[in-house]
Amino acid sequence: MAYLTLVAAVPEDQVESIRIDAAFVLTPTLIKGVSHLLSYWIQVQPLGKILNSVIDGGDCLNKDFWHPFRPPMVHLPPEVAQLTECLKKAWNDISDDSIDEDEWLTYEMNQLLAVMNHGVESRACIVTALDYPEDHDRAKRVRIPWMLPTPEHGAPRRRWWKLW
Repeated sequence: MAYLTLVAAVPEDQVESIRIDAAFVLTPTLIKGVSHLLSYWIQVQPLGKILNSVIDGGDCLNKDFWHPFRPPMVHLPPEVAQLTECLKKAWNDISDDSIDEDEWLTYEMNQLLAVMNHGVESRACIVTALDYPEDHDRAKRVRIPWMLPTPEHGAPRRRWWKLW
């Protein structure tokens, strides 16, 4: 099963606050959801490698966060600008090919590029966090670093912020 990866643009001062105190709650300026499959399914290079860096790369947001796959990660503004430029170039280089006919990939890339571009424009950090696992025991241990209803509160899954 692939997780939904939540990708959020967050002001840098908030990232500094949550790194000091894991109880701090981030207030993203934009959140999008993309499939975690982007991180490892795309074999066309350098796009696949860049997607992996964006989605699963960066620094650990705070060692107190837990997820069975990986904790929330953060890219600081200079890295966001560099990754965004590389991602746009790699996508443009292949989008003229038959990849453009792949509606799923085009949709996912548009979602990811929207939040990355927003991050560059607002000089924000990009924070990635994986969705809650399906099983209740592990899900109750996961905390998304911004305000979202949690599974123990009976929140409907995948409708939180109208990520699509």
